[in-house]
Amino acid sequence: MPTIYQVRKVSDEGSSSPFIARLFMGLIHFRDQLYLIGMPEQEKRAAHDAFDRDFKPMFEAAQATRDAALEVARLAVSHTQRVQSGQAVTIRPSQYDILESVDIPLGQAFDKLIDQAIIATKSGLQTLLRDVLSLDIGFFFSKDQAFAEGIEQLRASGESQLADYLEEARSRWHSDLQDLRAKHEHEGWTLQGVSYSLIAQGKVSVQLPAVLGYRVDEYARLTANRVLLFTEDLVLYAMVRQVTRLGYPIYLTEIPPAKRNPSDPQRFRLAARGLDNGPPWTLRYADGADFA
Repeated sequence: MPTIYQVRKVSDEGSSSPFIARLFMGLIHFRDQLYLIGMPEQEKRAAHDAFDRDFKPMFEAAQATRDAALEVARLAVSHTQRVQSGQAVTIRPSQYDILESVDIPLGQAFDKLIDQAIIATKSGLQTLLRDVLSLDIGFFFSKDQAFAEGIEQLRASGESQLADYLEEARSRWHSDLQDLRAKHEHEGWTLQGVSYSLIAQGKVSVQLPAVLGYRVDEYARLTANRVLLFTEDLVLYAMVRQVTRLGYPIYLTEIPPAKRNPSDPQRFRLAARGLDNGPPWTLRYADGADFA
């Protein structure tokens, strides 16, 4: 009987989306080209399945994080436009009426964002790194003393590049994100409502709530992009770390944004030492806006 293959639809997006190209297709490609390299054939199937088992919940939480950020932005932009255009406002001689409320759906989308962002990093990513790729970053999610000790151990073991990256990510955003989620979960923190004011010529302005100094839609997009880039960086770092320790003369080189294929905007390609002029990729913290 011939082999019957099953193909399932994963998303409505195609390979031109950086999210699909890099977080899905890219990491799956490097699973085969880096993680499984040199592995005995009798071990490959189990290793392949173990990777996919832990990759799936991480990817789904990352996708949910991005979807929530896009929903926050959609709600914020749509409501603001409807109010400012007068579609959702009635002006009276002594009052003005806002004819629709966005507070509940906006709050729900934001709650989903912070919940899924923590699930993607603290649960999904941490599990894949630890159980499959032999990189334990559990201290990154711990209190300050445990984090400092973990960073010190990384530096002592020669992984200063990773130590610098984790220090930057924690101080710039992840610590605040964890605090925000803890306040939401344990202290009843909720997103403030939208406020309005009547300005000249019978127009109404919209003031979206702020989160940690950012307008809510700006914070949502920034957080989603940070979560997804953090995921991509650390999974690939862990893979390269493994093949380097095994002594294989291959590495990743980063494709400059201007040279990426618009129909498949991969960020990396494989290179062979001594045969390729591309510089080895170095793990460095940076913010980006590619995903959301």
